[in-house]
Amino acid sequence: MAHVFEVSWLSKRCLRFYKMDILNYESNSYQELLFACEIASRTYCSLKQKGFVRHFVKDLMFRDISKTIFLQSYLSDFAERSRRQIEMSIAVAGPSLDLILIPFISLEMMNSLIWQ
Repeated sequence: MAHVFEVSWLSKRCLRFYKMDILNYESNSYQELLFACEIASRTYCSLKQKGFVRHFVKDLMFRDISKTIFLQSYLSDFAERSRRQIEMSIAVAGPSLDLILIPFISLEMMNSLIWQ
């Protein structure tokens, strides 16, 4: 809503809420990470604001949470992922796109074995 009406103070407050409350995990469980990831992903795709994605990725690194482990879980059902989720995976992987290609190649190899 802040983006639609161009209310900068509300946009800043939403980002602050995201950083202070959403990224303040009680445990580093996959469900908590997934929730924060989905919020960042949706704000980026619908509002084209990269701030949430940047903070999510920075928080993963700050907490020493492996991008590899997160993306393996996040992409475990690669065929079911939406374009928005694939784009978020690319943002999380950064220059290490092999983190995304490995699950995809594994899925393709499994499919080729099944259909032979």
